[in-house]
Amino acid sequence: MNRVKTLIHVHTNYSFDSDISLETLAWSVTNERIGCIAVTDHDTIEGARRLRAMTDARVIVGEEISAREGHLIGLFLQEGVRPRMSAHETALAIREQGGLVLAPHPFVKLLSCGLGDAVEQIAELIDAVEVNNAQNILTRPDREAERFSSRAGLVRYVGADTHRTGFIAPCYQIMRDFTGPADFLNALAAAELHVGYHPPSYHAAMGYHVVRSLLGYAPPPSFGVNARPELDRIPAASITDVYRA
Repeated sequence: MNRVKTLIHVHTNYSFDSDISLETLAWSVTNERIGCIAVTDHDTIEGARRLRAMTDARVIVGEEISAREGHLIGLFLQEGVRPRMSAHETALAIREQGGLVLAPHPFVKLLSCGLGDAVEQIAELIDAVEVNNAQNILTRPDREAERFSSRAGLVRYVGADTHRTGFIAPCYQIMRDFTGPADFLNALAAAELHVGYHPPSYHAAMGYHVVRSLLGYAPPPSFGVNARPELDRIPAASITDVYRA
């Protein structure tokens, strides 16, 4: 049986808070032998769509959607889901187009990105729960997510939540190949989860960016493809240099 290294919850510079260009991500997928990647930019699917033409790996088109109560992830999307709806409405919008509903970092309170108590209210609409978020400095939110997934009988997954170049796959799952959303969920339920976390250098870089944003400074030019669309045309040699630095 063919088993695939699968990376879930990755951001490109189509997210306002990520500096990972599509070229860089395509190179990383090959370099780290990733067979399947779920790209989940904030409130857009455009980066995921474009990546499909740039790699031989399977790309799942996803989106991390800003619902009013916190974030939800939709996978296998055909079109983007409108932000700022309720979590219930967001989950229904994902399901209406045949997508899967994932609960990323449900109990993280930083920047109000976790659903918190709202995750219990929409448990019947959730397909999988992120029980390891690689951005978590403390493990308590992951333990809470683990308990929730067990209590609700939901599939578990580990999420890289990667935003920075050079830190692509701190955690991942090894799972059998699949043929569509329902089969993906079945394969994920039996996956071998490789838990991991980003190192201090990652958090230092992200913390600096968050503080700048909170102080009202514009993001650096490497963040956000709309500010620097030429980032998607970085020569391969330059990408290699980034990883050797």
